[in-house]
Amino acid sequence: MSETNPPIEESAWYIVYTKPRAEKKLSQLLTKYTLENYVPIRKERKKWTDRFKWIHTPTLPSYIFVKIVFWRDKNKVLQLPGSHHFVFHKGQPATVSQEELDLLEEGLQKYADSLKVRPESVLEKGKLVRIVSGAFSGKTLEILKVKNKTLVVLRFPGIDTAITHEIKVDDLAWEELLV
Repeated sequence: MSETNPPIEESAWYIVYTKPRAEKKLSQLLTKYTLENYVPIRKERKKWTDRFKWIHTPTLPSYIFVKIVFWRDKNKVLQLPGSHHFVFHKGQPATVSQEELDLLEEGLQKYADSLKVRPESVLEKGKLVRIVSGAFSGKTLEILKVKNKTLVVLRFPGIDTAITHEIKVDDLAWEELLV
C-alpha cells in the first residue's frame, strides 16, 4: 500500500464581511496576528455644518480581503472582534485574484475623485432604501423600478395609492433595510 500526501493548500484572497464600520480595526488586528489583509480606502470630502473635511473611508463598506489558507486560518479570522462571516459563492468561499485587487487599487489611485461604488443588488424591485438627500431626505422608500441605472422610481411603503417619486441613484443610501 502506498501512502499519498494530502495536497498542500495555497493561500488565496478571501472576502470577509465585517460588522458595520469595523473594517479598519479588523485590519489592524489581522496585521497584529500576521495575517495579510487589504482594505481598499479612498479619500472622501464630507460636509459638516461649519466646514468640509477630508476623511479616509473604506471603498467597500463592511468588506475586507484576507490572504489565508482557508481551512487552516478561517477560525483565526472569525474569532477577531469585528469579523462577521466569510462571503460564499455557489457553496464555496468567494475568492478574489491578486490582479483584481491590483486593478481596484489602481482605480482608487488614479480615479479616486470620479469613482463611485455602489452594490448593484440594492437596485432591485421591492428593496427598501433610505433617501440621503433631496425632498425626501431621511425617509425610507421602496424601489418600484429602475430606469436607466441613474433614476429609480420609489413608493412609500404601506400606502396603497400610486404615489411615486423619481430620484437619482446617488441620493439613495446603500444600506440594506429589511422589509
